[in-house]
Amino acid sequence: MMPRTRPHRAGLHHITAICGDPRDNLRFYRDVLGLRLVKQTVNSDSVAAAGT
Repeated sequence: MMPRTRPHRAGLHHITAICGDPRDNLRFYRDVLGLRLVKQTVNSDSVAAAGT
């Protein structure tokens, strides 16, 4: 029987995060974790987040 191996992971596909203050969220992911903002979208699940 062959040993089970874990699949190779080159990196994350994407991260989605919702928080109280988007500027604080961006600072954390960009400045603390070193990630880059790829795309900024509107949360279509929340009318308040869409600014309407």
